[in-house]
Amino acid sequence: MREYELIIDDALKVGLSPYDINSFNIPVLNECLGFRIGKGQLELFETKDNPLPVTIDMFYDWPFPQYIVGDSYNILVVRDTVNQEDDVYAISDDHNTVTAVFSVDELTFGKGGLMEVADFGEYCFMVNGVCMIYWNVTTTSWVATLATATIPLMSTICNFKGQAVGGGIKSVWHDCDETFYVWSKIGEMDFTPDRKNTAGYRRCPFGGEVFNVRRLINKVVGYSSKGVTLMTPIDDPTTTFGFSEESDVGLINKGAIASSPDFSRHVYVGNDLRVREFTKDGIKELGYKHLMEFLGTNEDIIVNYDPLNKDFYIGNSTQTFLLSPQGMSEVPQHPSAIWQKNRETYFLPDAVDDYEALIVPEAFDFEYRGQKTIFSVESDILVVDSPEVAIDYYLNLTTIGTTDYVPMNDEGVAAIIASGTAFRVRLKFEPTYSNTRIGYIKVRYKMTDLRGLRGVYAPPLRGQKR
Repeated sequence: MREYELIIDDALKVGLSPYDINSFNIPVLNECLGFRIGKGQLELFETKDNPLPVTIDMFYDWPFPQYIVGDSYNILVVRDTVNQEDDVYAISDDHNTVTAVFSVDELTFGKGGLMEVADFGEYCFMVNGVCMIYWNVTTTSWVATLATATIPLMSTICNFKGQAVGGGIKSVWHDCDETFYVWSKIGEMDFTPDRKNTAGYRRCPFGGEVFNVRRLINKVVGYSSKGVTLMTPIDDPTTTFGFSEESDVGLINKGAIASSPDFSRHVYVGNDLRVREFTKDGIKELGYKHLMEFLGTNEDIIVNYDPLNKDFYIGNSTQTFLLSPQGMSEVPQHPSAIWQKNRETYFLPDAVDDYEALIVPEAFDFEYRGQKTIFSVESDILVVDSPEVAIDYYLNLTTIGTTDYVPMNDEGVAAIIASGTAFRVRLKFEPTYSNTRIGYIKVRYKMTDLRGLRGVYAPPLRGQKR
């Protein structure tokens, strides 16, 4: 009986499917743990270290610690679960010098949220919803305060070209509340509205609690619990911001967004659990709802950005997905904070789950519904990494079985027999996997049920290409 082959290669360049239901023979991955979707191939995920001194009392209480890199400062925020306070530190660029900035005591201030920063270079202004901390350039010291006569207490803030834009007002400020956006005078940390009209406030058009404000190129995007609003600076008839409603799907929680340092791209998780990106071309739905559902609702979903590799990490304290420019995969490290210094990326925490690296392409049926039998699987992977192969086999559309795992031999071939109408190949490796090349997975099979064929039949497509 004639033997055929299917080459699976495009799926290794695309990553996990954005959708929860896929047709057979689609070039995507069903599972992918321990890898990054690189250009042209899968890459081994490289775990990242924590470079901070061990002298810091580093508590881990998701979504803390935070690490915020600015033009003139590096800020570490640790939630001390023993003393019930958020400890704020300034860290030197070489990570060796740690300076205590302030302790936000829960008994005094209440329990704050994630720290947000408006970075003005030498001048730094931080808010977390219960207090404000800023660098006083005159006294060259850090100052903590509640609301002032000119600055309302808020939960989020950003620097928009020398103008502060914030939201989620927590103090008495005109008729504002948590659903309002505010902006300061240009070049001043003064939010008081006056006849010049450069400072002002406005309610979220969707009426949601304002979670986050971020600069996007020459505009500001406001993310609330009920929608996404684009704030555009205008000069006519007066200097202010124009508001436009971009999406009625809000942010799922405060930290579920990250942006690139050049302000060109935001990636966020909506309250419908779909991943989206916001660029100059508008909002694009990326999908992955079925993956975000794994993250559950007991913890906040946090999105972090790795500027070195242009990767977004989306996860909680137990499960994390990596969105590279090429596609999505799952990784065994769960960072609450990511930053880059001197061409090196660092994570907090640096703990890594025990895991076996895993690659599972989406199911295929060779575009024929009759029974087929797989006899071997081969790949160009390094056999020194002890790869093993198993097959998921469909007996019908609802009944699926899985074979035992068998090792690949020295030539990268695994002799494995499985019969069914459709299949998934499963490759697993030790976490010490070190191969930098996985170009293809080849499945060799025979048509063991020819009743649905008539006349001379040609071999199927060489791979999962569409």
